[in-house]
Amino acid sequence: MKRLAIFITVLSLLFSTSIISTFASISGHSAPVQKKVMFYLKPDVTIEMNGVRHVFRDARGQIVYPIIYNGSAYLPVRAMSALMKEPIEWDSGSKTVYIGKTLSHPIKSEAQIDTNAAVPVKNNEYTYWGTEPGLVTGYSKPDILVMYDFIIITCKDVNGKTIYPINYNGSVYLPIRTLSNLIGEPIAWDGAAKKISIGDGEEEQEEEPIEQEEPVEEEPVTEVDETIELFKDLYEREEALYYEATAKITNIKNATKEEKQIIASSASENYIKAELLTLEIKNIDQSSFTEEEKEVYDKLAAFAESNEYYILVLENIAYLAASDSDYSMLADTFLYFAMEAQTKMAAARDSIMTE
Repeated sequence: MKRLAIFITVLSLLFSTSIISTFASISGHSAPVQKKVMFYLKPDVTIEMNGVRHVFRDARGQIVYPIIYNGSAYLPVRAMSALMKEPIEWDSGSKTVYIGKTLSHPIKSEAQIDTNAAVPVKNNEYTYWGTEPGLVTGYSKPDILVMYDFIIITCKDVNGKTIYPINYNGSVYLPIRTLSNLIGEPIAWDGAAKKISIGDGEEEQEEEPIEQEEPVEEEPVTEVDETIELFKDLYEREEALYYEATAKITNIKNATKEEKQIIASSASENYIKAELLTLEIKNIDQSSFTEEEKEVYDKLAAFAESNEYYILVLENIAYLAASDSDYSMLADTFLYFAMEAQTKMAAARDSIMTE
């Protein structure tokens, strides 16, 4: 027998939606529907990031250009991730764009960034060949989710109205304003020059060292709060484990019998890790904690416990799938555990990152 007598299902496996997509359906919102739209392809519009003009390329190395739809400018998500210097991942099964932390690389420092998607050029070197501005067609895609560091992002226009990703020629485009919002930089449109500027117009540069003839008094080193650093490390390990386990389950629907058995075995390893991590957190000596640290610890411990149960649930999913058992009637149970873990994850993250 497995450890838990609760067997659940993943709606993403049954209806080709992701765990995150499923959350929206239980909140009373109807499923969004894509629609065919017309917009302007604008090779004559240039994009500058901190004063540096860029040319953008797709996965095949072909130059791609901004598009304009209902007054908002869009760029391919690959180009935007390159400008942000952040990893990117597209999950076709869940229709989710991950920027920063992804399912494959929840620790984003381990991921590679496609810098070829946004190439700096000198202003006098920019031109465009063979493509004229004009109307083209694509799809407005409200069914595509955008996540930055595992947090859902809602795209807005200049008036604060919700707008959606666009699919054009097989690539997902996002509003450029979303990029400026994520990095906290201003965005400006120069109609005369047909130029969109992001940032303050000055490229970040390293300061040159200044030679000191006289000895300079050293500034005191800021003491690192070891307790908060410990909390951050434990949280990141919990978060990575959550998404690692989830990623395995979302791939199980189309897996072969042998692959399902491998996934089930791997899911058991994830559960053992979750158990040990929960135990590690519970064994932390709290006697010297401040009130604030105790509050952060409680939220971290709650996330760890919820995550352990969630991963145990996913382990049972894997073994049910490996044995070809029917678990389609247990969607509500899955949703409870998934949302519980997500809620406590967010509470722990917010508490730790504000310290």
